[in-house]
Amino acid sequence: MPRRRTGRFGLLFHGRKIWISELTGMIFVAVFSIALIAFSGRIIHNEYTIHRLTGMITSGKSDRVMLSHFLDELRQRVAIAELLCSIVGKRLSSDLLLELSDIIYRNSSQFGYDPLLLLAVIKVESFFETNALGRYRSGSLSGALGLMQLKPATAREIAMQLNMDLLSEKDLFKPEINVILGVAYLTSMISRFKSFKLGLLAYNQGPGEVSRQLAEKRPLSVKYYQRVLRSYYAYKQRSIRLAAAKGKTAICR
Repeated sequence: MPRRRTGRFGLLFHGRKIWISELTGMIFVAVFSIALIAFSGRIIHNEYTIHRLTGMITSGKSDRVMLSHFLDELRQRVAIAELLCSIVGKRLSSDLLLELSDIIYRNSSQFGYDPLLLLAVIKVESFFETNALGRYRSGSLSGALGLMQLKPATAREIAMQLNMDLLSEKDLFKPEINVILGVAYLTSMISRFKSFKLGLLAYNQGPGEVSRQLAEKRPLSVKYYQRVLRSYYAYKQRSIRLAAAKGKTAICR
């Protein structure tokens, strides 16, 4: 009896019969799997590229921020140096002037002061004489030393608070040591009296004297405070004029 034909065609493959429809399905699955793997690989590659580019962009932004900060810092240092130069002229050597400008910048940044205020205090205290010796009105020595006119006992007390080594009197003639201790002492006085004005007066007269004046309700002697403010506002105006000149002047050159 003849065998009936079906509507499917067989194919001999390794000794086994499979149908063309199944083979087509297998090929389709294989092609789809390969395409899926390739697509997944492409996605992974794109994700990696995006991640790398994002990192580069972020790094670039960070570099720009750092560069901007550096340029701003440099401008401030130059402005302080130009102002200081216009104040003292050639009384200070170039090296000392640059050193003092750097010290003023770093301490004003660290303690949160306008650098012009520190310049005003130093001007009133010593007129930028690194070896200045303080004197009373009578002419006798007061014992205050250096740029910010610190007495050795006060300087040692502040140095201990800052975990600095105990100082000799000669150390107070070094600008960096004198200024950092002076600014720290001024900050402690402002904090103690919770007032910039009273803190500045205590820096000059001593905290005990200011406390007595307040306790006895005596009028405060504010001449020192007024002198510092006059110098500060004068330096403000001078710095504005220097900035407006935009390098056209030949200060200390």
